[in-house]
Amino acid sequence: MPPPVSRRALLRAAALTGGALVLAACEDTPADRVSPTDGVEPDDPATWPADTALLISARQRLHGYRLGLEAVGTGSSSVAKDLDRLWRAQQERLELLVTLGGVPLPELADRPAVTRAADTSSATADPSDATSSPTADAPKASDLGRVLRADRTEACRELSTATPANLLLLASLTAQHVASAARLGARVEWEPMGGPAGAAAVPVLAAARPAVFGLEVVAARSAAGSDERAAYEAVLEPLQGLTRQLSTLAGAAAPVAPLGYDLPEPLESVEERRELARALVADLAPAALDAAQRVPGDLAQLSGVVQVVSDATVWLARLGGRTQPFPGMTLP
Repeated sequence: MPPPVSRRALLRAAALTGGALVLAACEDTPADRVSPTDGVEPDDPATWPADTALLISARQRLHGYRLGLEAVGTGSSSVAKDLDRLWRAQQERLELLVTLGGVPLPELADRPAVTRAADTSSATADPSDATSSPTADAPKASDLGRVLRADRTEACRELSTATPANLLLLASLTAQHVASAARLGARVEWEPMGGPAGAAAVPVLAAARPAVFGLEVVAARSAAGSDERAAYEAVLEPLQGLTRQLSTLAGAAAPVAPLGYDLPEPLESVEERRELARALVADLAPAALDAAQRVPGDLAQLSGVVQVVSDATVWLARLGGRTQPFPGMTLP
């Protein structure tokens, strides 16, 4: 039988092992490590990290929006101040992501999205946009809104080429810009949704159904004819329509809807009811972005995701919720 190992021998062995580990760590010099920017040539887009060109394109488009907001001249309005806050944060984040990839920021072209109302009225005027004025010298807020609305086509096309690494960020960014168009007074209409479909629609449906139920409850418990009830109903009607579309798109993948959902009680005060309504609507955007991860490269389905996130952003603002630079996700 071998003699027992002494405590001193164990300590000596541990010290030797630790020293070996330290020496091994010392041999792993910084020069041996691979940097994520290795091989990146600033003048060669073929060497850039994935989606860098998309981030740069979004940054330039965003810069034009910010200049357009200045041209509109509504800096004192609450909407303009909020959009300035959101768009500044978005541009800073896009610039950070580009530079972290080892690519220097290109110089921004100072091309405002709008300069004069006449620049956009002839091609994109919408008679339903009551705030537009084709003869005015200065652009209106709705002129800028119509530009954002029109840009969603190109933004969604770019989104369909994004890799999973930046897909959610670009989807959220596009949705926020479409929501901004509505806030600026441009009516936003959508084609019938082409997605998310099948299993991809299930997480969105799982958020939409309880939101419908909860809004029905808080609307019923609010005073008839009150502004509070009107606010809930203004969100409830389009949300019901969205939920019906999602049920159809999900098809056989859609789970059977429960008869009801547990809600916090007693919901006696206006603030309690509004807080619940906001929380339920706030769940829609993250659920839609979850669906986006399942349909990369699919333009029709990703456009549907943008619609859900955009609509949810508008609804949340109507209910008094705070808007975020990247709705549905924490700051990337």
